[in-house]
Amino acid sequence: MNKISILAFAFSIFTSFNLFSQDTLKYTELQSGVKPKGDFSCYQSKSGYVYKVGDRLKIGVPSSNKTFAFITEGDGILLPITQLTASASGQDSEIKRIWIGGTKRSGFFAMIRSKGIIGLSNYTITFENAVETGELKSFGKTSDEALAELKKAKDKLDLGLITQEDYDKIKADLVKYIK
Repeated sequence: MNKISILAFAFSIFTSFNLFSQDTLKYTELQSGVKPKGDFSCYQSKSGYVYKVGDRLKIGVPSSNKTFAFITEGDGILLPITQLTASASGQDSEIKRIWIGGTKRSGFFAMIRSKGIIGLSNYTITFENAVETGELKSFGKTSDEALAELKKAKDKLDLGLITQEDYDKIKADLVKYIK
C-alpha cells in the first residue's frame, strides 16, 4: 500500500469511529444534576422527540416585546450577540451543534447552535425554554395547535363525519401536547 492509501484508510476508520462515538444527550440526564460528558449529535427532548445535527427547526413567535428571550443571533466573534427579532418568525434553521449550558448550581440544559437556511445568521437556542414559550416549534405541536385540532375533530364527530373510534385515536395522539 502506498502512503495515500494508508492515510485514506486511517482517515475512514477515524471518521467512522468518531461518528459512532457521539452520544445522544437526554433531557432526563440533565435533570440529575451531573453534567453528562461527550460530543452530542442528538438530543432527546422533554417531550421525547429526538433532534439530530442536520435536522431543521422552525422559528416560532417571540415571547416578549417583539424579541425572542431564548434565541439569540450572532456568534460573538464576527457578529455581536443580539436577541432575535420578530422578523425571524417562520424561518427554518438547521441544527449545527448540540451542547450543555448552565452550571451545577443553576442546573444544566440543552443548547443548540443552528444556522439560518436563508442568509448567514447563526442562532443560539436555549432549547426547552424556547419550545415551552413557542419561540421554537418542536417536531410535535404546540398546546394551542393541538387543542385547535382536537376541537376540529370534535366538530367532525358531532357532524357525523368521523366515528367515535376515529375521534378517540385523534384525541389520544393530541392530548400529550395539551397543557
